[in-house]
Amino acid sequence: MRSSFTVSILCLALLFSCRPVNEDVPPGGGVEPSDTTEVRIPEGYFADSVSVAALWSDKFAHEGSIASASDVKYMKWLVDGVPAGGYDKSLRRPSADLRYEFVGEDYVRFVSEADGYAFSYPSSLGLEADYTLPKYAQKFESEELSIRITLERVKPYTPNEYYYGIYTGEWLSRYIANKNYVSSNGFAYFEERVVDSEDLLPGCSTTIYSINARGLDKPYYKIALVRPLGQWSKFVFIVMKAANQKLIGNFDAVLQSLSIFSTYGSSKNYMPQQEPLPNPHWNEETARYYQKLLDQKTFDFGVFSFSMPGDNDENLETMRTKIRERKDYLESVFGRSYEIMPTYTHLGWYGTHHYFPLSLAREFAGGDGFNGKPVLQFTYQITMNNNNVSASNTTNVSTPMFGVLQGKYDSYFRTLCSQIKEYGKPVLFRLNNEMNSDWTSYCGMMTLVDPELFIQVWRHIYDIFTEEGVDNCIWIFNPIADSCPYSNWGEDLAYYPGNEYVQVLGATNYVMGNSLPLNSFRSCYSQVFNENSAIFGSMPWIISEFACGSGGATSGEEMRYADEQATWVYDMFREFAAYDSYLKPFKGGVWFDCNDYDSDGNTVNYLRLDAPQTLESFKKGFELMYGE
Repeated sequence: MRSSFTVSILCLALLFSCRPVNEDVPPGGGVEPSDTTEVRIPEGYFADSVSVAALWSDKFAHEGSIASASDVKYMKWLVDGVPAGGYDKSLRRPSADLRYEFVGEDYVRFVSEADGYAFSYPSSLGLEADYTLPKYAQKFESEELSIRITLERVKPYTPNEYYYGIYTGEWLSRYIANKNYVSSNGFAYFEERVVDSEDLLPGCSTTIYSINARGLDKPYYKIALVRPLGQWSKFVFIVMKAANQKLIGNFDAVLQSLSIFSTYGSSKNYMPQQEPLPNPHWNEETARYYQKLLDQKTFDFGVFSFSMPGDNDENLETMRTKIRERKDYLESVFGRSYEIMPTYTHLGWYGTHHYFPLSLAREFAGGDGFNGKPVLQFTYQITMNNNNVSASNTTNVSTPMFGVLQGKYDSYFRTLCSQIKEYGKPVLFRLNNEMNSDWTSYCGMMTLVDPELFIQVWRHIYDIFTEEGVDNCIWIFNPIADSCPYSNWGEDLAYYPGNEYVQVLGATNYVMGNSLPLNSFRSCYSQVFNENSAIFGSMPWIISEFACGSGGATSGEEMRYADEQATWVYDMFREFAAYDSYLKPFKGGVWFDCNDYDSDGNTVNYLRLDAPQTLESFKKGFELMYGE
């Protein structure tokens, strides 16, 4: 867990173009309809020359690929994600998401009018557009090549030259521009390491990174930032990756075909609702517990204070004592036992692997939802350095995520599987939480600004668990509420592994408590509900970690807002008791009973449950919620 930004700065939205655009030209562009030769039209496309001419605009044109409507053999027009059969004036409205595929003799010209850009690619590449999350990332894919393109805005920073450099340096090029990062992960730059030019694309500043990510299925990466000259508020971000260097050679043609222009319409996403899919291989206890989560209208609670070490850890007995003392104390204050017992385990610490805490999980968890013991929440993070990811760390910058994809840790994962199977009871398995951040070893910045690698890692581990017959893991997908970096490419859904790989949505939204007023529990989690209910509303949700702080020492007197924290906690229980509609998907939550410290040992965020008035609020809150 780390804190996320709370500041919100209104960014200036400028209209701009890399090429001169006559905004007075009607959609038809003044082009006379022309006859089309007989061609085989794929499903969803049309060749009506009148409709093509009506939908074409001069601002879409590129002389080297498709320069006018007469160059178009057939096309697809998508309105709010659905192909329209031909031109219909009523469909062109500001509230609609307008996207086009113009297919010519040798090129496809894609246009996102809602985002304000267009580019071309050779039709021989056989790319298929993915319209699942086009607002976040418009993707085009074949088995050996992938293009991802997004329109990004510089926020929350002020859009000027200085802050543009801060934004891109902090959240885009921090690692891909770092020679240590590239070499320590076994990669290499190919061609020129970094190209920074105002000549490659007229009217634009273009920065390109060329990386050979050896060992991946598509190892040749071209990563480009394209910013129209004269403004600093928005830019186009392109990631192209290929199975071989010959295919990545198409990047120059793609880049030089890019046009950026003023937007018309409203960009949207189209991920369908995700259904709760019980794993057919679960054992009877796990299947019954998952059904309990789906059905229950109460809120299970747990507290994280210390991680449980594996049986081979030299600190096993010390941690057993600490966990026991803290758990017994808080349960006595609350007047009730935990229903969820959380722990964190990393892939390892540098060269030493960590293992499943079998003995302590049996001792402190062992629940199945019905036997009166807490159910284990096992957070597993692919890191070997305790997520030591920061702008100040420029040398210890390798991530084991690439090694996972190269099969380096498969035998270790199989050992982990055997230990989890031996435990036997249901496990809430939370893999790589808060991936949409800038502080974890598996965040997008650490994986070549490519969220698809996170998905590949998730599926790789999931498949190993399936092969090894693990029948007691319920998988939790857990982004943090406010994505950091502020971006489209790194938004939470860009990391989603897919409905068949996830059974629970995890939620995390902290109130660090270092300034007043405190955002209420309701404001935090009604936000989570509003942003996720349309897609994940049928799944069970767990607030896998959360807290409200009482004030850290680095920003004032320590625990200065303990009274406000206590009020926040009691108001939270009032929300649980009222059980408004926004809480219906939530089945449980875990308080993060640990502080954040700076390098000198001073508390940055004081989240630990030490204030007497806050503990009293917990006691009274449980009595209120359960009528005790």
